[in-house]
Amino acid sequence: MYYSKFYLENGNEEEEHKEPKKLNAKQHKELHDKIIQFFKENPSPPDKQVHEFAGSIDMEPNDLEAHIYMILGSFLGAGKSKDFGGKYDDKQLKMGIKVEMEHTTNPIISERIAEDHLAEIPDYYTRLKKMEEEAGVKR
Repeated sequence: MYYSKFYLENGNEEEEHKEPKKLNAKQHKELHDKIIQFFKENPSPPDKQVHEFAGSIDMEPNDLEAHIYMILGSFLGAGKSKDFGGKYDDKQLKMGIKVEMEHTTNPIISERIAEDHLAEIPDYYTRLKKMEEEAGVKR
């Protein structure tokens, strides 16, 4: 057992927690898949709902939150743009942010997706626009 410090409604500042479960690679992937599915079904859950979800999968809320942070970090800290040393074309980036908002409601995440595409193909959004026009896709 270990103790974590945080405020509780009953005035106690310490609550006993179980040691986090050690996960093998398969369990780690399965857990992350469950977390991602939970957020797909509950895009903006309140903290209470996240804690209830933790209980439903027999996890301490703090341990679940650590895995949520891992998932977010894996998205924001990886990808083609991570090691990109060049400069993005401002017009392409602006186009990209607008296009990628179809995947998110967050402009920072939209920009992150656009940067990955532009790190790989500098005129990605001009090419995408042309391809979509040829296919009859309307934006």
